Amino acid sequence: MKSTITYKVSLGKDSYCIFIGNKNLENITKYIPNYENYSKKILITDKKIIEKKKRLLRTELFNIVNYEMIVLPDGEKIKSFNYLQELIEKILKFGVDRNSLIICFGGGVLGDLVALAASLVLRGIDFVQIPSTLLAQVDSSVGGKTGINSKYGKNLIGTFKQPKSVIISIDILKTLDKREIISGYAEILKYSFIKDPSFFNWLKLNGKKVISLDPSSCIYAVKKSCSIKSNIVSKDEKETGIREILNFGHTFGHAIESMTGYSNKIKHGESIFIGMYLAIKFSIFLNLCKQTVLESYEEHLNEIGIKYRLKQYNFKFDPKTFQKHIKFDKKVKKDKIKFILLKKIGHPVRLFLEDEKLLTKFLKYELK
Repeated sequence: MKSTITYKVSLGKDSYCIFIGNKNLENITKYIPNYENYSKKILITDKKIIEKKKRLLRTELFNIVNYEMIVLPDGEKIKSFNYLQELIEKILKFGVDRNSLIICFGGGVLGDLVALAASLVLRGIDFVQIPSTLLAQVDSSVGGKTGINSKYGKNLIGTFKQPKSVIISIDILKTLDKREIISGYAEILKYSFIKDPSFFNWLKLNGKKVISLDPSSCIYAVKKSCSIKSNIVSKDEKETGIREILNFGHTFGHAIESMTGYSNKIKHGESIFIGMYLAIKFSIFLNLCKQTVLESYEEHLNEIGIKYRLKQYNFKFDPKTFQKHIKFDKKVKKDKIKFILLKKIGHPVRLFLEDEKLLTKFLKYELK
């Protein structure tokens, strides 16, 4: 299974391609436009990649000639000003110019940080994403968002910086643990709920195969997810309109991550499973959708054995504190919280909450 699927993200002069396949790291240079013309190449990865993916680095990426390498720690902690400064200084130490290329090989956390650094060094140099996790392959590597965290919330500091290409290779997912794979499945499921009911029907039949990393099922799920996201991003690069629907489940989910200190107590995808569950329940609470939507969500996740309730993670949050963290979310405008909710599967709705007492009442019931 060596055929590669190509999707174009159409953004004028910033357009780029996503390459999806099963053995795409065997010759990554053919997926990097004008590779030979770059004056300097810098590969940035993290310690987990070095430990878990030595074979890939040794047999494929190490075949890239004349490149420098930067290795960072892994984990959400690197999405900070301290690590951003450290990374930028290391890049500059190599004597880069504006014709240099950064290659990021890692998960979504590393990708967000490296993309932000690439947008700042010399006011912007080219970079390429090679996402190493399912979550990064279907979400953070596509779309051009960069970011680091603040004590006030997740991804509140960042820019938009589009890569020159995204190279997705399904075979590297075999090194992931089950929890990381499940975390990625959250974003796949999200795409079906915000855009494509037929994709959700497919996931009901094939979700277990995706989580088990069946190659053909994984490639289809990644392809479908990337096609949905790339289509949305092409219409709304800077998130001024339709792109906001990609935040379904994230307003609640980011609050959970913030309250747990961006620690390994809960992964991003796990918080999004809970966030989507709460968003659907809030939609029902506001009489926007029917109970059957929630039942479909619960039945699917119960069937494939994924947790989606706070109590399943042994979390107990104070409603007032939870609401406070929701208000730190970057989607708050004019002091009004914006939610992405559902009318039905495939039909999201953007809603500015006029009366916060409704959210207070909802959280008191849900978090008791």
